Amino acid sequence: MNLKIGSIIKRLRSENDVTQEALANVLGVTAQAISRWESANGYPDIELLPALADFFSVSTDELLGYKLSEREEEIASIKKEMSRLAEVGTIEERLSLARNAVSLYPSDFEFKENLVNCLYHLWHYTWNTDLVKEIENLCSDVIEDCKDENIRYDAIIILISIYDDTKQVEKAIRATEFLTPMIYCREFAKAIGIGDGNTELYIQDKIDKLTDCLGNAISNYTPSDVLPRDPSTWDKKIEMLNISNQLYFMIYGNDLMFYHNRIADNYLLISTYQVAQGKFDETLNSLEKMCFHAVEYDRSFINDHGKFYTSIFVNKLVYPEPNKDFHEMKEHSQSFHMLDKLSHSRYDHVRDSERFVSVVNKLKEYSR
Repeated sequence: MNLKIGSIIKRLRSENDVTQEALANVLGVTAQAISRWESANGYPDIELLPALADFFSVSTDELLGYKLSEREEEIASIKKEMSRLAEVGTIEERLSLARNAVSLYPSDFEFKENLVNCLYHLWHYTWNTDLVKEIENLCSDVIEDCKDENIRYDAIIILISIYDDTKQVEKAIRATEFLTPMIYCREFAKAIGIGDGNTELYIQDKIDKLTDCLGNAISNYTPSDVLPRDPSTWDKKIEMLNISNQLYFMIYGNDLMFYHNRIADNYLLISTYQVAQGKFDETLNSLEKMCFHAVEYDRSFINDHGKFYTSIFVNKLVYPEPNKDFHEMKEHSQSFHMLDKLSHSRYDHVRDSERFVSVVNKLKEYSR
């Protein structure tokens, strides 16, 4: 019988970023013993198998090489279903699958990340405070033990957002310390040039990320608590949101694809200030622009994944397929969300306008 336990231990140790010395300390053996097992020059005592299996959150059967392929196939199948539901499923379906996956494979941090994102998504729909502690515990677990930086940083950002939402300022400040300063980030380093012939691509990637960060920062600045909410500031806020839109047009040109999303959100926010000022014609102008960009985003979401942007600043980049670095998590279309927001009573002043009705009807065509 050809036991593969040595190679399995080596793989599990590598996946979990555990040194031979660290594993040896847990088991009460020498690092040399671990080395012998991994090079197939010996096997661990049978009494150590439960401790080994528990340490790596696998079964003893899997440790011995039995049913390993079934386990890997099941994990791959679950991840494929998660990807599918992220596009077409309800939040309840995604949440149920994520909970079950974490229950079955508690050491898989990708499953935990998915669960965290589902819970956070649900939190912003329900504001159910029971979700906060669960999100906090999961994020803390990921931050402490996960070695995949993308998963770890995603958990940090969500944790900061939850603390901000719940006014836990000191915790939010401490959580930011898990992140590195912007100047030391991967995109900045690659844009300097690393000798692989892809410097132009890296520069464009940096421009892309900086543009969206800056555009979002400007958009989030206007409704935030740091600016006064009185009417004397509304024209300045409208100007700021228009500048955010101009930034996207400047970098991406008219071939905005994903970034129609950002501009639609900005025009909707602009309309809230204009309708409050009694500027009803300008409100309708902004709502028509919002509608155009919301519909264009919904079309692009269906048709443009994998296509290159055409602006000189980003023509090496594509509108990416959902992956670990980019996922829109669209349960509903942009048009659906805009329709929901237009039901607010603030728009009663223009609701009977032919132009407003036309906007609503256009959004209904693309609502899902």
